[in-house]
Amino acid sequence: MDGSNESRFWSQSFVMILLISLVTCSPFVFASTDVFTQEDSISSDGRTVGFLSDGVNNHSRSWEMIEGQWLSLTLDCQSCTAVIELDGVNYQTSKEHTLQAQTNGTVQMTITSTESEHVYYSLIEVIDENYQKVRPSPSEIVELHTITKCVELASCIDPSRGNLRAIPHGEYSSPSFLTGILEQSMAEYIPINISSGDTFELETYHATGDITFSVYFQNQTTETLHNETLQYTHEVPTNAYEEVKYWHFDNSGRAILKVESSDVNTAWAAKTILHPSSEDIPFFTNHSNITLAGHHSTRTTIAINETQSLVFHAQHESVEIQIRQLVSGNWIASGKIEVSNVEPNVFYPYPNVSAVQLEVLSQVHWIDIASTDFSDITSGKEAPSVRPSSKQTDNSSWPLIPTETSPLAAQLTLSIHDIADVYRFEIEGWEESEHIIQVVLEGSELENLKLEVWNIDQENWEEIDSRANILSNGEIKTTLEVGRGTHFVRVAVLNSTNLTSNSWGEHVEPIEYLISSSYNLIDEGNEPYFPPDENAEKWGVRARFFLGALFLVPVVLFSLSYRRSKKSALDLLMKSEQLQSLKKRLDSGDSTPKQSRRDLEKALQAVNLLNWEEANTAWGKPNLEYRTSNIALAVWKIDQRLAKNEKAIPVMVGVHIIEGMWDLAALRFDSPVGQPWTVCHVEPRFLFRGEEVFLDTMAHDNRTFILVELEGDSESVDIELNGRMNGQASAARIPTTLSFGSEEE
Repeated sequence: MDGSNESRFWSQSFVMILLISLVTCSPFVFASTDVFTQEDSISSDGRTVGFLSDGVNNHSRSWEMIEGQWLSLTLDCQSCTAVIELDGVNYQTSKEHTLQAQTNGTVQMTITSTESEHVYYSLIEVIDENYQKVRPSPSEIVELHTITKCVELASCIDPSRGNLRAIPHGEYSSPSFLTGILEQSMAEYIPINISSGDTFELETYHATGDITFSVYFQNQTTETLHNETLQYTHEVPTNAYEEVKYWHFDNSGRAILKVESSDVNTAWAAKTILHPSSEDIPFFTNHSNITLAGHHSTRTTIAINETQSLVFHAQHESVEIQIRQLVSGNWIASGKIEVSNVEPNVFYPYPNVSAVQLEVLSQVHWIDIASTDFSDITSGKEAPSVRPSSKQTDNSSWPLIPTETSPLAAQLTLSIHDIADVYRFEIEGWEESEHIIQVVLEGSELENLKLEVWNIDQENWEEIDSRANILSNGEIKTTLEVGRGTHFVRVAVLNSTNLTSNSWGEHVEPIEYLISSSYNLIDEGNEPYFPPDENAEKWGVRARFFLGALFLVPVVLFSLSYRRSKKSALDLLMKSEQLQSLKKRLDSGDSTPKQSRRDLEKALQAVNLLNWEEANTAWGKPNLEYRTSNIALAVWKIDQRLAKNEKAIPVMVGVHIIEGMWDLAALRFDSPVGQPWTVCHVEPRFLFRGEEVFLDTMAHDNRTFILVELEGDSESVDIELNGRMNGQASAARIPTTLSFGSEEE
């Protein structure tokens, strides 16, 4: 046959062999999912980890090396051999080989196999490292190695891969890996820059001998050895993804990675990735697609009500969640729950809850969170178990059933020991009218339920008549004649002891049911007539004029207050550089800090009546200014003597909403270096916590000036505004850092 036909024949034969091998051969199993092509096996992180041999053709790779560099190869196959041509010499191996180049040149690697099989290998083409052999002291200046930092967690971790390990990208030469060679069994030290809250992840991919990794943390004066180490007593099998280790750092500094081995010339490669702090996740009001993921510590707050349960599902790693609940304005610790990676865990909140705070402490975690509503008849309420005790009781907590309605869904939530639901229904009519109400229950567990309807005397709130039915002929139905007014229906379990043996909050399946009602008027009754009284008409007119006059009093008071504030604002505008003036009065002794602070607080209330430019002129030139098409921010340093709290640093911030409507707005005072700032006082009074001041809702052209006192040992602060503008999450950060130097102090 000619050359073209022969080439076509061998191409078709190779494709057939490949298809047969993929169908009949058991795939090689290892921790990550690989995608195989006709020639190369590419791992999910982008490395070439092998090839599909047809028993005839060779697999080749070539690259450049310079004198002194090392290479390392390990193999995993049945009948393969690798030949490495280096410095004019051929080296042959069927397991592993580590070589050093003696001259500059090209390396040629050829792998052959005598049978059709998957040949797997791990290849470090060039090991060009110059790590220190002596651990540097904390004060010693050394060159820091740059490694990959995971900025977006979703791009670094993919639970669908079967684990929560970070995903590197590229060959061993990429920033996701560190490689080295331990010549003469001497330990080596690799310094890495660390920021506060970082978690350092390391996973060994390649090692030709026993190897141990340990980590020191150093700041400028001290050194600490982490307790955790990663140790292998033997070489790492080819592409066998071994144990992963995480080291967390509370403070900024540098990590010193120590690598050591008792074997000579141990070549190694390890995935090294830094995960920045994920401690605080924004406040969630929407319960769709909530994920709590991160390293070491992750915390978030979710808005819920007392009829919303949370369903936690941990991916791959079981975790423990610490939960605090905001009940009637107070935070209450409700203990810890274990969230299994096998089945979801359902959490039920306390009554009168408005939010829950979740905190996870684990090396790595990924928790999917969903919400379920267990309110009755879509009322947003959990129906009480008993009816109101008297006519004076506010019965708005009892869900209202319309007199004519199709089936409405409800449930007895046994997890919170809900064994009965009481509903009210309102009958409207004239005096002595008569009505019939019929209530029907449907569901799959009717044998466990009882239905009761009460006709209530509207004067003394006592029971006039009642009906109670259980399952009969496949349904539960009750009919009762009632008068006008408020009456009640109750759905309850027959045997509460057997159905509530669980602890409160422990998840058990609820009893779901459908409730419907129908109505019929029997007797319309008598239409009432009440003729007006002459005295009532006369005094009613006088009372209306008197009450109208009283309603004008707040308007007058408000007008007077507004005029005073407007006058103060105009006086403030006429006296520019107010902050500098306050400082001069303090320096001269003409005013005490307490008097100056009182003047500043009054000015903060009055300045909102001025426009943005006038207000800035009144205070004086800001230390920082920032403006976008939607907002404007200005920041002034305040004399420290005006602070209420000793050693606190006062800062005044102005916020101007140019366009849009902001809600859930908050100012954040971030420390770029050192310990975080803590807000200890705000004037005017706004809610604050940690490093945030909550401004809530700000409309178009809103101007707000606040005095904030910060506690901390940092020398600078970054200021940003977070919230939702027109319903969309938005943020603005002043690009310039505000410094607190000795001169300013």
